[in-house]
Amino acid sequence: MTADLVIVNGRVFDGTIRTESTAVAVIGDRIVRVGSDARVLELAGDTTRVVDASGGIIHPGFVDAHAHAVFAGVERLSIDLTSAQSVEETLALIRVGVESTATEWITGGGWSHELFPMPTRHQLDEIVPDRPVALSDAGHHTLWVNSKALQLAGITRDTPQPHNGHIFLDDAGDPLGYLNESAAELVGRLIPPATDDEIYAGLLNAQEYLWTLGVTGWHEAILGEYNGKADCTPGYLRALAEGTLKSEASGALWIAPGLHRDDVSALVDRFVELRARNADAGFSTSTVKAMIDGVPHGETAALLEPYCNHDGFTGEMHFDEETIFAFVSEMDAAGFALHLHIMGDRGIRVALDAIEAARAANGAGPRHHIAHLSMVQPDDAKRFGPLGITANIQGLWAAPDPFLETMIGPERVLEGYPFRTMLEGGAELAMGSDWPVSPADPWLAIHVTVNRWAPPPPGLALPPIPEGSVPQTLDAEHQSLTLAQALGAYTSGSSALVLGRPGRVRIGERADLAVATADPFEFAPEQIMSVRTAVTVVAGEVVFQA
Repeated sequence: MTADLVIVNGRVFDGTIRTESTAVAVIGDRIVRVGSDARVLELAGDTTRVVDASGGIIHPGFVDAHAHAVFAGVERLSIDLTSAQSVEETLALIRVGVESTATEWITGGGWSHELFPMPTRHQLDEIVPDRPVALSDAGHHTLWVNSKALQLAGITRDTPQPHNGHIFLDDAGDPLGYLNESAAELVGRLIPPATDDEIYAGLLNAQEYLWTLGVTGWHEAILGEYNGKADCTPGYLRALAEGTLKSEASGALWIAPGLHRDDVSALVDRFVELRARNADAGFSTSTVKAMIDGVPHGETAALLEPYCNHDGFTGEMHFDEETIFAFVSEMDAAGFALHLHIMGDRGIRVALDAIEAARAANGAGPRHHIAHLSMVQPDDAKRFGPLGITANIQGLWAAPDPFLETMIGPERVLEGYPFRTMLEGGAELAMGSDWPVSPADPWLAIHVTVNRWAPPPPGLALPPIPEGSVPQTLDAEHQSLTLAQALGAYTSGSSALVLGRPGRVRIGERADLAVATADPFEFAPEQIMSVRTAVTVVAGEVVFQA
């Protein structure tokens, strides 16, 4: 028996613990031996590819449990503003993008609310006055548009404010060019959706980029038309048919906001048909996604207590409670796992009550997961384990957020992202990025999950951290996870949840592996930020080597 690939001189993290093993052997797409260098090299022959891990950790490939990979890839191929560190850099990237875009509509995204707390149409009008511009924020819940886009959408000072959205106005009472949630859809529905070819190209671009980060699988968090964006399912089906999708991916069928109770049963029937059709093509879509509320940054998350800047205003949910209880119960009964976006503590409580009711009515069922978890009351955090709900965490977000603090106050900020309480309450953890809402690099997210502060952008020094304002210790009060817990959530935890397989480094498992540039278990926690991916292996094939 001769191995096709051996990785030696590392240290194996098997998906749960850091083991004594230092090497892995692969034949075809399967792991056939895990052990010492000498033991694994027994399988090496003349045709074996040997990879030297140089002391780095060898671990299961990262699985992103919440990503919008196709949207991100399409955006990377348009105007991508995520790298900008200043107002000037953002505007410069827009100018370059406009010059290289031949289509009528100019689109892209990734601008920062910290740089543009309230962007205006005038800033875009100075760059391009004669073509419509629509740029999503980094969170993709807000559009920054120019005057031409407002004109085409018919948005004026007299346009009624939509439900679950806001058209921001300037001091004169005219639209500012800043639209969030459902207001963004007034423009979004006019933007020509990406073509099938653009979706396909975006998927392959995303796959290749994720390989550079050690990501070997992911969960596409929205399959369906969303805010003017086309359904990306055809891209996956084409890539599977042509054999170009080498990574494993699953997806969530999209429940659009505004669903009514009377339409739930018909939606379940349609999703059952889609699930079967996609499964025949090799694409697992046994999950359904719904946004129960919005985001606290836009004051659209549903809270138990009011926002700081509004007397008595607590935000709104995207569905009435009767409808939430109905689709949770009926989707559960049909065997769909629920993937729920929730950022407010009131939204969390309603969803937990709905899942509890579904369990009582239907008995044991699929493992549901709730993503983001930025505001969860302590008693509600302890309900995840008993209800069999996986905490789908976005670890990178669990860092101090001065902008959010102005929305909900310092006390609620420090109580957010209660990962430790959930874990100790018996909840299983998975981790994802929500890319392109935030960077897709798992090591950055793991750093924040362990340390509860974010590393600085490249080239910038870490700002001073005010004493008492940032949880940095590993005690339960501060909700940090250990390195092993965080790395396990981003590998075996996510794999089990969204790919339906263990995601471990052990004999017989699919050889989806990554090699890090170092062994972070030898580091102080604050040094985790320096780790990067050196090698990525998908189904036994080396797809990336730094």
